[in-house]
Amino acid sequence: MKIQVNSDKTINVDAVLTQIVKDKSRTALDRFAKELTRVEIHLSDINNKKTGRPDKRCLIEVRPAGDRPLAASAIATTTESAVDEALKKMKRLLTTFFGKKGRPATEISAPVPKARTTGVVAKKTEVKETGARKAAAKKPTKLSPRGPKKKGIYQARRKSWPR
Repeated sequence: MKIQVNSDKTINVDAVLTQIVKDKSRTALDRFAKELTRVEIHLSDINNKKTGRPDKRCLIEVRPAGDRPLAASAIATTTESAVDEALKKMKRLLTTFFGKKGRPATEISAPVPKARTTGVVAKKTEVKETGARKAAAKKPTKLSPRGPKKKGIYQARRKSWPR
């Protein structure tokens, strides 16, 4: 897992801040280290050296091997607290992402209950279903979602307009 720290021109990123951010991200994302190829951390100051509201932003972009990149961001008064909050969000996001990925599809969707039938009855219902499918396939599709009746009414109105 490669960790890369980027910042805009308003935040001075020295070796100490870079090391702090890398250490925090390593400890927070340690359990996902095998599945991740790269972690990018973007630090920025939203309102450019003005004081007041929380204005430090941390955006963390994680690239799992063979999947789409995931991102989480947080805004706080200090850079370290923004990094901590963004790492908490990223940890939850990765837990959810890899948890859903590891489960089979049957566990994610609710199972459909099967009706108990005897062999003879089941064959008759299968025949009826296939007959209904064949009949539905032979029917022409409607040109309007409102049906042919409404379409005819609108066509008649349009023909009666003065030219």
